[in-house]
Amino acid sequence: MADRLSLAHAIENTGVARDAAEVIAGEIDELIRENVATKSDSTLLRAEIKADIAAVRAELDLVRHQLITRLGGLVVVVAGLLFAALHYWPPHS
Repeated sequence: MADRLSLAHAIENTGVARDAAEVIAGEIDELIRENVATKSDSTLLRAEIKADIAAVRAELDLVRHQLITRLGGLVVVVAGLLFAALHYWPPHS
Protein backbone atom coordinates (compact mmCIF):
# COMPACT_ATOMS: atom_id res chain seq x y z
CA MET A 1 0.00 0.00 0.00
CA ALA A 2 2.85 2.41 0.79
CA ASP A 3 4.34 1.86 -2.65
CA ARG A 4 0.99 2.61 -4.20
CA LEU A 5 0.67 5.87 -2.25
CA SER A 6 4.26 6.84 -3.08
CA LEU A 7 3.55 6.21 -6.75
CA ALA A 8 0.33 8.23 -6.54
CA HIS A 9 2.21 11.13 -4.95
CA ALA A 10 4.92 10.96 -7.62
CA ILE A 11 2.29 11.04 -10.36
CA GLU A 12 0.47 13.88 -8.63
CA ASN A 13 3.73 15.86 -8.45
CA THR A 14 3.90 15.80 -12.26
CA GLY A 15 0.71 17.84 -12.45
CA VAL A 16 -1.92 15.09 -12.67
CA ALA A 17 -5.01 15.52 -10.49
CA ARG A 18 -4.96 13.58 -7.19
CA ASP A 19 -7.91 11.35 -8.06
CA ALA A 20 -6.45 10.48 -11.47
CA ALA A 21 -3.00 9.91 -9.91
CA GLU A 22 -4.50 7.43 -7.40
CA VAL A 23 -6.35 5.56 -10.17
CA ILE A 24 -3.21 5.40 -12.32
CA ALA A 25 -1.09 4.25 -9.36
CA GLY A 26 -3.68 1.60 -8.51
CA GLU A 27 -3.69 0.24 -12.05
CA ILE A 28 0.10 0.19 -12.21
CA ASP A 29 0.29 -1.56 -8.84
CA GLU A 30 -2.28 -4.17 -9.91
CA LEU A 31 -0.47 -4.85 -13.18
CA ILE A 32 2.84 -5.28 -11.40
CA ARG A 33 1.38 -7.64 -8.78
CA GLU A 34 -0.29 -9.79 -11.46
CA ASN A 35 2.91 -10.15 -13.51
CA VAL A 36 5.59 -10.54 -10.86
CA ALA A 37 6.69 -14.06 -9.95
CA THR A 38 6.60 -14.93 -6.30
CA LYS A 39 8.95 -17.20 -4.39
CA SER A 40 6.33 -19.97 -4.49
CA ASP A 41 6.09 -19.55 -8.28
CA SER A 42 9.85 -19.94 -8.48
CA THR A 43 9.80 -23.03 -6.25
CA LEU A 44 7.02 -24.63 -8.30
CA LEU A 45 8.86 -23.89 -11.54
CA ARG A 46 12.08 -25.35 -10.12
CA ALA A 47 10.24 -28.57 -9.19
CA GLU A 48 8.71 -28.82 -12.67
CA ILE A 49 12.09 -28.30 -14.33
CA LYS A 50 13.71 -30.94 -12.12
CA ALA A 51 10.95 -33.40 -13.04
CA ASP A 52 11.44 -32.63 -16.75
CA ILE A 53 15.20 -33.13 -16.45
CA ALA A 54 14.68 -36.46 -14.67
CA ALA A 55 12.31 -37.59 -17.45
CA VAL A 56 14.81 -36.62 -20.14
CA ARG A 57 17.61 -38.45 -18.31
CA ALA A 58 15.48 -41.59 -18.03
CA GLU A 59 14.68 -41.42 -21.73
CA LEU A 60 18.35 -40.95 -22.60
CA ASP A 61 19.29 -43.94 -20.44
CA LEU A 62 16.73 -46.04 -22.33
CA VAL A 63 18.06 -44.87 -25.69
CA ARG A 64 21.64 -45.58 -24.55
CA HIS A 65 20.64 -49.09 -23.45
CA GLN A 66 18.90 -49.77 -26.78
CA LEU A 67 21.90 -48.46 -28.72
CA ILE A 68 24.37 -50.60 -26.78
CA THR A 69 22.17 -53.67 -27.25
CA ARG A 70 21.88 -53.13 -30.99
CA LEU A 71 25.59 -52.42 -31.41
CA GLY A 72 26.42 -55.53 -29.39
CA GLY A 73 24.15 -57.60 -31.63
CA LEU A 74 25.78 -56.10 -34.70
CA VAL A 75 29.25 -56.98 -33.39
CA VAL A 76 28.15 -60.59 -32.81
CA VAL A 77 26.69 -60.85 -36.33
CA VAL A 78 29.76 -59.31 -37.97
CA ALA A 79 32.10 -61.55 -35.96
CA GLY A 80 30.04 -64.61 -36.98
CA LEU A 81 30.17 -63.61 -40.63
CA LEU A 82 33.91 -63.03 -40.38
CA PHE A 83 34.55 -66.43 -38.81
CA ALA A 84 32.29 -68.12 -41.40
CA ALA A 85 34.13 -66.36 -44.20
CA LEU A 86 37.49 -67.36 -42.75
CA HIS A 87 36.26 -70.94 -42.37
CA TYR A 88 35.40 -71.18 -46.06
CA TRP A 89 38.40 -69.18 -47.24
CA PRO A 90 40.75 -71.35 -49.27
CA PRO A 91 43.93 -72.20 -47.36
CA HIS A 92 47.19 -70.79 -48.62
CA SER A 93 49.52 -73.62 -49.44
